[in-house]
Formats: sequence, structure tokens, C-alpha cells
Amino acid sequence: MAETMNKTASQVQQIAGEWNKMVAEQVSRVESGLTELAKIESKTLAQAVSGVEEAGRIAKESVALAEKASAEWRKLFLDATRRAASILAPEKV
Repeated sequence: MAETMNKTASQVQQIAGEWNKMVAEQVSRVESGLTELAKIESKTLAQAVSGVEEAGRIAKESVALAEKASAEWRKLFLDATRRAASILAPEKV
């Protein structure tokens, strides 16, 4: 009887040891996965920041171009208005 109890206790200890080993391996896998996720996340955020900076640069260039086009349009419009006025009301010679 004592031998059976010792054998059972030994089996329980063996199962508990294997269980603890599996749990430790799983924790290690989760830690490894999260470390890899952090690396990917860092790269993704760096790309996002780069994209935002590029979009900002393009927006600034677009605004500058729109300002230049608007100034050119005003100049052409004023020139056309002056020509039309000179045709409609020529100066006396």
C-alpha cells in the first residue's frame, strides 16, 4: 500500500513538473511574441510619422503653389481689365 502511494505521489510530482514546464514555455512564447510585436509596432509608428511629415510638406508646397497661382491670376485679371477699359474708353489723342 505504501508503495502504491509513493508511486502515485511520484506520478503527481512528475505531472506537476511537466505542467509547470509547459506553462513556463507558454509564457516564454508569449513574451517572445510581444517583443516581436513591439518591434513591428515601432516600425509602423516610424512609417506613420514619416507619412505625416511628408503629407505636411506636400500640403505646404500646395499652399505655396496656390498662393503663387492666385497672385498670377490677379495680375492677369487686372491686365485684362485695363486692356478692356482702354478699348471701351480710349484716351483722347
